[in-house]
Parts: sequence; structure tokens; C-alpha cells
Amino acid sequence: MTRGEPSPADQQLIEHLAALGLYVSAAQLERWRGAGLLPGHARAWLGRGRGSVSVLADGTVAVAAAIAGHARPGRDLRWTVIAWYAEAGRPVIPGESAVPEPPWPAVHEALLWAAGRSRAQRLAAAGRAAAAAGEEEQDAFYTHVTRLVGRAPGPLPHPDELLRVVQDPDAELERGTDRRLRRGAVRLAAASGMGADEVGGEAFVDALAALMPGPDWAPVAAEARRAEEAGTLGDWIRAGTLDPLALLRAAGEQEVAAARRTAQLLAGIGALYVMHGLLMPDTPGLAHLREQLDASGFGVIVAQLVPLMINPTGVPQALVMCLMPVMGALAAHFEDLLAQQADTGRGLLWLPGDEHGGAEAYMEAWTGRVHQLAERSRTRRTAQQAGGADGALDDDVAVEAGDRPHGAGRMMEPTLQPDEEGTRSR
Repeated sequence: MTRGEPSPADQQLIEHLAALGLYVSAAQLERWRGAGLLPGHARAWLGRGRGSVSVLADGTVAVAAAIAGHARPGRDLRWTVIAWYAEAGRPVIPGESAVPEPPWPAVHEALLWAAGRSRAQRLAAAGRAAAAAGEEEQDAFYTHVTRLVGRAPGPLPHPDELLRVVQDPDAELERGTDRRLRRGAVRLAAASGMGADEVGGEAFVDALAALMPGPDWAPVAAEARRAEEAGTLGDWIRAGTLDPLALLRAAGEQEVAAARRTAQLLAGIGALYVMHGLLMPDTPGLAHLREQLDASGFGVIVAQLVPLMINPTGVPQALVMCLMPVMGALAAHFEDLLAQQADTGRGLLWLPGDEHGGAEAYMEAWTGRVHQLAERSRTRRTAQQAGGADGALDDDVAVEAGDRPHGAGRMMEPTLQPDEEGTRSR
């Protein structure tokens, strides 16, 4: 067999993948195999001195399909592994096969590599260095973190705020909340890097309240003042304790898998929460879910998990967040709520007055609202062009009911940075 010619089993594998709409080369298969991602083929002996042939196993096709589905030209293979790992943790859709799990050593190595180059890790390292340095270096740290937080995309607006803007083309998003969130992000970055004493009790609690509105923070603020007077505020957050790389390095396979499950569940809750602002019709179940999330104070954070879990560069940050016990407890709470909703016999998407219910009727109601709003917008533009009405929306379209901006915390990276996935595949 000449160099570069695929084995009979690899040729079969390439043909199976092509039938699935996935096109790979023999060189790619060898590279994946060399990285420990794709299993080797078994050998079948032909007997009578005729040697052996490679045999394609069904499981190999599923693994190769999972890798090929996330491989991209120029993408480092470690990003592919992270994307594959995130997909393997999603619930299985009826009628489809489960995605096989990638090898844990490859997953762990990829997560540590990604966390080590992340913005959150750079901030943690800079904070630790500033804590051990002088005042000039600490001032430089504030300048650095403020610049990074200012460049990061802001958090998704609250669904009610987004809905207001969607319904009224002349409305603008309220910027005060965004400024408070970003100022809070800078303060928490300083606290996590240099300790809570660095920012002071009042500013520290204000930062938490900006990121997690809803709960009553007055008792916490009083406790912070007492701790500051007693000189024990530093015990709240020790410098360097929120280190993404250290958290992932210390976590085992089962812990990371549990964090992945938490992240997937909360990202689904976050998607339902956010889509209320995109004319998604309200139901009793969805309204209750949204009220519970607002009351928990984690609305901003859970909404941020939606973009994080879509992009492989965000997955390590989502996993770091969800390694924290409070996120696991939050996921368990919403899992119970979903189970209670299922026990009523009326799912989250049940619309009052709909005898048959179901996702299909719900989607029809949703698309109807979108089309109605689009028609209103066209009518409004036509009226404006003719010098007529002001085009206000009718009630029947309504859906029921640091000064720098914040990127929902340094531990949460919402977008792909150009230098993070621009390297060549290994």
C-alpha cells in the first residue's frame, strides 16, 4: 500500500461519513488517531498465510462523526474536543443516537489549555501579581481590568427591557444597569485577584448586588461592615481563590461532568428566560420560571450561560462557573420546578385556552406574534412615509407580561477572541 492510501477500513469510514454529509481525509483520520481521539481498527485474520485486514467497528463511525462535526479548517484540535465534549453532555433527542464521550485525558488537557489562555485567567494572574506588588502596579491592574471589561460585550438585557425595545422601534435600552454591571465586574475582579479588603465591604456587596439583583442584600451589607470593622473582611474572598485554571486542574472527571450537566440545564433555563424578550408568548409555567430566576438573583449569570455554551471558547468558563456548589444547587432547584410542572400534565409551553396544547401550537402562536409585529412595523413605516400616523403598536401585539460596561464577570467569557481559535489544527 503506497504512502497516503487509506486502509480498507478507513476507506469504509470515509464513505460512511460522506453519507452523513461529513467529508474527511485519510490524513485527518490519522491525525485524530494519533491524538488519541479515534480508536484504531481491529484486525481480522484471513487464515492460510493470507495475513489480516482492518475491520471497521460501528462505534468508530460514531466517534469519527462526532469529531468531524466540530472540526474546522484552522481550528486547533483542542477546541474541537471541547465542542465535542459539550455536545456529548446534551440530552438525547428522540430518534437520534447518543453522542459518544470523548476520552477524558484529551478533554482535561483541552480544558486546561483553554483556561490557561483565557481572559479570566489573565485577570486572575494579574491580580495575584498586583497584590504582591506596590501601589503603582495595583493602579496598573485597575487600568488593565477596566480596559478588558470595557472591551467585553455587555450582558444580555433583562427580558422585560428587551421586550420593551422590540415592541417599540423608537425605544432605547436603559444604559444605567449596564454601567453598574461593568463597574461591579471591575470590583469583583479586584476582589478575586487581591482580596475583598482591596475594594472594601460596601463596594464589594454593591458589586454582588449589581450582578445578582433580586435578593435582599441589606443583611449581607451589614455583615460586611461588621467584618470590615473587625478586620476579617479578607476572609470573604482570599486573593487568588477564584482561579479558573486551578479549579479545573483540581476537578476530576465526574466533577466536570456534573458541572457540564449543570451548565446545560441552566443554559436551557437561560434561553427560555432571554427569549421572553423576543416576543415569546408567556405561559403560566414560563412566567413562574422567570419569576423564580429573578428572585434567585442569578438572572444575569444564567442568561450569560446561553452564549457561553454555544461557543467552544465559552465552555471552559461555563464549566468553571458551574463547578461552584451554588450553581449546582440552583440547577437542582430548577430541575425540581420542571418536574413539578410536568406533574401537572401541562408543560411549560401550555397556553391557557388551548385544548390540545403542545409545542406545535405554541410555535404557531409565537410566529403569529412575530408576523403581527412585522406587519405593524411595515404599516408604521408606510404611514410615516406618507406623513401620517405615528405608528404606535396596538395592544394586541404586546406580550404579557467603574462607569464602564460589564461582561457578566471575568469568570464568564461571552465571545470568541480572534487569537483564541485562529491557530492551526494539530
